[in-house]
Amino acid sequence: MSDKRWTGCTVACIASGPSLCAEDCQALEGAGLPTIAVNHSWQMARFADVVYAGDRVWWEQYGHEIDIPAERWTHNPNAAQALGILANGKGQSVLNSGYRAIELAITFGAARVLLLGYDCSVRHGTHWHGDHQKTKNPDHRRCAEWLNHFGRLARNGAEVINCSRETALTCFPRMSLEEALCSFAE
Repeated sequence: MSDKRWTGCTVACIASGPSLCAEDCQALEGAGLPTIAVNHSWQMARFADVVYAGDRVWWEQYGHEIDIPAERWTHNPNAAQALGILANGKGQSVLNSGYRAIELAITFGAARVLLLGYDCSVRHGTHWHGDHQKTKNPDHRRCAEWLNHFGRLARNGAEVINCSRETALTCFPRMSLEEALCSFAE
């Protein structure tokens, strides 16, 4: 993919962990950073440039609800073809939409990626919006798999900073969102 629309930028990726809150989304919106919302997080980040979901089932069950002018992206070639969604074409090696959102930001040239809602734990629930009613929800086993996968991105070149209020993800440096927005103002 040769699309480098965010070359040198700080990009926000917003996942749907239970620590995600409206206050953090409002701060991001005010900062005007390019933003990727993962799955249902578009509902709290209505300013997102991209909605990213890897699961074809998620797109089939919930995609029609998206009412913001964001691009729709997936890594699932079958979903892309059947549903007219853009695909980043990286295949199926890691089946985690949050991971793939970071990967897309890096593909688009991000110099750094700020993470919100990347709890990677079900200690405080599954999502900020509660359980999915029509698709699978994370469990302890799946979260453990995700933690293992994210280590690959920690060695991928772009600076990734975890600003999630609660997280089990330790492979990226941690920083409060306020500190990150002050440090990386563009």
